[in-house]
Amino acid sequence: MVDFSGRLSAPSSTPSTMTAPESGPIAALLRLLRLATIEQWRALQRDYPVDSEASERDHLKLLGFYLLAALVLLANDYYAKDSFKMLLSEDITRGPNRHFFRRLWWAWFLCASYIVPLALYARLVLGMGAAQLGLSMRGFVRHSWLYVVGFLIVLPFVVMVSDEPGFLKTYPFYRGAGSSWSHLISWELSYAAQFIGLEFFFRGAMLFCAVRLLGPWAIPVMVFPYMMLHFNKPVLECVGSILAGVALGIVALRTGAIYAGMVIHIGVAWTMDLLALSHKGVLQKLLL
Repeated sequence: MVDFSGRLSAPSSTPSTMTAPESGPIAALLRLLRLATIEQWRALQRDYPVDSEASERDHLKLLGFYLLAALVLLANDYYAKDSFKMLLSEDITRGPNRHFFRRLWWAWFLCASYIVPLALYARLVLGMGAAQLGLSMRGFVRHSWLYVVGFLIVLPFVVMVSDEPGFLKTYPFYRGAGSSWSHLISWELSYAAQFIGLEFFFRGAMLFCAVRLLGPWAIPVMVFPYMMLHFNKPVLECVGSILAGVALGIVALRTGAIYAGMVIHIGVAWTMDLLALSHKGVLQKLLL
């Protein structure tokens, strides 16, 4: 496990192949870009070398992990919403608040399915506990500046697109979120739980269960399915998911924790919903 100690990474002594002016804003920007990309990748390669002594059994366990992960994504796409009909209470499934309960069910179904199967597999088959999957609280306060910076980087782009037709058509996922304070708060808490599960799945299990055999290449392997989850969202958000997936993957491995993704995702999601409700005039009615 690797800690950030107040900065992204110590400078590498490896000679750079990038030529740039020694001073000025362009040089500073290039140095920052290099620090956030090349230097971080080199640090990950040093800190997470591929285990050349891993046995065939270890590789088969990882194969089983990926097959289980694929089944989880399949279940989430095909059964998260339809399984709501299996609930026995007709007051919930057919009552006047059925759309509200359906969305809450969807969010908590995803939260549970993202976490439970892979956590059990990691524990029972791979012998990995919660702390080894990125859920250690060690260093949380020291790394909190990363969470704030990450949110502030994304925030201007969210505000910029918040009045676009595609954005307003998509958010909030629960159309009746602004019908009352109880609906709004219940929905946003459930929505947050879904992101906790999502971060555990992608930045936790899919990275830390595979990094021993794949090294930092576990990050791009994780990014592909993560990006595909955004195919039904606005194109800019889908493109952004690639950059965010790589960045959050690097932060998770460098800090040994997945809280950056949780905090940023939940903060951005709540901001997006509130901006969408504001542009639709719904939030103002709630506040009056």
